[in-house]
Amino acid sequence: MPEPKHSPLQRLKKAAIPADPALRVLSLATLINTFGNGLFMTIEVLYFTLHVGLSAASVALGLGVAGGVSMLFSVPAGHLADRYGPRDIASFAYIMEGLLLIGFIFVNSFMPFLILSVLIGAIGAVGQTLRMATIASFGVGEERVRIRAYTRAVTNLGIAMGTVLAGIALAVNTNTSYNTMLIIDATTYIVTAFVWRRLPYVAPTVSKGEPFSFVALKDKKFMGATFLNGVMSLHFVLQNVAIPLWVVNETNAPRWWIAVILLVNTVAVILFQVRASRGAGDIQNGARKFERAGFYVAISCILYALSAGVSTIAACILLVAAMGVHVAGELVGSVGSWSIGFGMADPKYQGQYQGAYSLGWGIGGTFGPTIVTALAITMGRVGWLILAGIFIVTGMLMRRLVSTSEQRS
Repeated sequence: MPEPKHSPLQRLKKAAIPADPALRVLSLATLINTFGNGLFMTIEVLYFTLHVGLSAASVALGLGVAGGVSMLFSVPAGHLADRYGPRDIASFAYIMEGLLLIGFIFVNSFMPFLILSVLIGAIGAVGQTLRMATIASFGVGEERVRIRAYTRAVTNLGIAMGTVLAGIALAVNTNTSYNTMLIIDATTYIVTAFVWRRLPYVAPTVSKGEPFSFVALKDKKFMGATFLNGVMSLHFVLQNVAIPLWVVNETNAPRWWIAVILLVNTVAVILFQVRASRGAGDIQNGARKFERAGFYVAISCILYALSAGVSTIAACILLVAAMGVHVAGELVGSVGSWSIGFGMADPKYQGQYQGAYSLGWGIGGTFGPTIVTALAITMGRVGWLILAGIFIVTGMLMRRLVSTSEQRS
């Protein structure tokens, strides 16, 4: 019997309110926290430059250092998850991050900003690893990937809601309005910590007397997959950095069209990420999806390149088409990535493996802006074609790597 079709509103409800009680708690915690993230992400740079008085270069330096330092904590955080269980430590990390965020209200110079950014980045990396370790303990195979897909759909919904509310602070443009958004964001972390405690207890998988060992970092195939996943994650940097610059500087599309194409991405992820997780129950299927994502994103790069030098209407159409193909790659690539990251990990050390896997994203996020700007913006169409080739090759290499690997969990 064919599955009944659902309206967009029904898909949205299904993505945000799953039937499973534990997954419902996980979705609620994710929605609360990412709503706050959306608030702060929208105002962050303006807050520090216009109201704290830091230069844009100082803010970029501080956030870059924080991002680099945070990667050092991912694997040790995973070890904590394996040894003590991830749930309670993740709850504590939420509380600490919320309290540290409030400290930004009292920042008036670079050094306090840098110190707080590094501390928040470190705690944030710990929390992210523990969250992934928690998800890894819920179900196996496709069920686990589906749970991760739920949380990603809810993440996009929460950030979108927070971004809308942050528009009020941007419109009012006062210290009070920005500080209010910051306090609300910090509060969401505290509330999330208590919601997170309602999740089922996850027992440790490593005995307390067992010495710490970098098991995940010594796993060459897994770290190879981590690197390739980091390369593929450059397509997220395209959305945040290269595409806005490309639209403004190289196309005849209006500036506000950037919001339209990013909205296409957000809505598509909310509505279709869970559906895209079907059939990603093992690493071989995950690798095929990952490879397919490389081709999708490559096609989108070609369409982005073609949007330069054409009429306004043609540019707008090409940009929407490019984002449509791009988000298709994002949807299947994400589930492929999760399937590989969960399935290639040693089940005894899932926390440590998830911490190691996040290094790929961290490296991509740290060096990605420079790479995609140099290629897509500085080199123009040729750079977009090079990026297309990189995504295709990355997908093919991942499938080849996984084809010689075993499903471990």
